[in-house]
Amino acid sequence: MAVGKWSNSAHWRIKAGARYHCGMIRKPKGDVIGDVISPPIGDLALLPAPVAKIRDKILAATETGEVEALRIPIDWNETRPLFAKSGAFKAGTDPVEILKALSFDRKGHETISLIRAIFAQPFVKIVRGPTTLYEWPAFARRAQAAANEDEARDRWRCVRFADLIRSNAEGKPRATRIGIGSDGVWHYFWSED
Repeated sequence: MAVGKWSNSAHWRIKAGARYHCGMIRKPKGDVIGDVISPPIGDLALLPAPVAKIRDKILAATETGEVEALRIPIDWNETRPLFAKSGAFKAGTDPVEILKALSFDRKGHETISLIRAIFAQPFVKIVRGPTTLYEWPAFARRAQAAANEDEARDRWRCVRFADLIRSNAEGKPRATRIGIGSDGVWHYFWSED
């Protein structure tokens, strides 16, 4: 098939190494596009309004001291955020019960502390194809040494007690991460890769 020409037998066109089929771009096998990750950002004014709004709603829920208050920002999404790998909990399990189960104290107090600690950290902007995510804490994606002991302690506050024994690909403890789409959709709150 000639480059830039349509085939009569199929709706394929090959141009500059990418394949187009019915308007969708399909990359050739072996050609993987990675995430584009910004340097750490500490200025909350740079967040899009929908991201800032859901972040504020989540933080307001934590101010109550009760994990049940997180139900409001959880249900604000059309689809619920991911809190654990698929299959870790029975389908249809109440998300607040999942947060309680994942919390060391089984009441959700660790969850509330984690959220506060995570949102106190700088964030990164991740561009993944057409999707843009904002993820806290930045150090979970952009490894860099802590500037001082206080910063190191603040980072450790972002690690679930249960994750202290597990390590990531670099051999460091897995920080719990929060990801929010540029449209304000809360995607995840977890320590999974």
